[in-house]
Amino acid sequence: MGTELRDLQLVELDILKEFLRICKKYNLRYYALGGTLLGAVRHKGFIPWDDDVDIGMPRPDFIRFEEIAKKEFPQYIRFCTYQETPGYRYYVPRLTDRRVKVIDSSAAVEQEKEAWIDIFPLDGMPGNKWKRKLHCFRLLVARARVNYSMFSTNIDLKKKNRPFVERAMIAVGKVLPVEKIFRTEKEFRRLDRLMQKYPYDTSEYLINFMGIHKLKEMFHKKYYGEGADYLFEDVVLRGPADYETVLTQMYGDYRNPPSKDEMNHHNTRIKEGES
Repeated sequence: MGTELRDLQLVELDILKEFLRICKKYNLRYYALGGTLLGAVRHKGFIPWDDDVDIGMPRPDFIRFEEIAKKEFPQYIRFCTYQETPGYRYYVPRLTDRRVKVIDSSAAVEQEKEAWIDIFPLDGMPGNKWKRKLHCFRLLVARARVNYSMFSTNIDLKKKNRPFVERAMIAVGKVLPVEKIFRTEKEFRRLDRLMQKYPYDTSEYLINFMGIHKLKEMFHKKYYGEGADYLFEDVVLRGPADYETVLTQMYGDYRNPPSKDEMNHHNTRIKEGES
């Protein structure tokens, strides 16, 4: 593992520890998601080539956290949302470390950002199969509109193994002025209303729709349950109770690391002079 990558992981781990402190203090529910859950199960910490921390919170806890985060964190950590943070152009909120600047070269336009971890809202999904399919379709359309509205800065053009539909949409975005057609703030509001249509606590299913795996991150809530504890570096994280079902649905054969050519790196590095 490169020293630079490890330095970034340790910055993110520090942010994560502050998040966990707040969740414990206020009894907030959360789950390790995606690559963070995979890292905890397979590596007992970060995936060695990854620099990502993904946390999901049931929407009711997420809403509480939004208010708590405004007053509880140390001054060097800030909670960024598209509603209240000037210049922040992501639907998913982040906890960032103001002291550490990173260079993100994954999109068409290289950007300077603050080191971060992602906090995803987990939302409810209908129990009826056909209602669920219809809602999924509407969510996918709303997400595509959001992505087009920020095509040059938010689409990871270096991501490997995209399905055909995503590759086709990216090809369209490269030739049409999609950022002029779709207005980001309007599309965010549309997506937000749609995601919260089915209340989390009364729904049979949950979804982390804004996760990288989209519909593969939809599960019957029994697989998450009250959660289970997983060692992650030198902290203990809560994650879905049935990690086997969750990780298999998302990654297939998750126990064996991908080949070097199939690894998705986040193309983020600490800005020179910041470490």
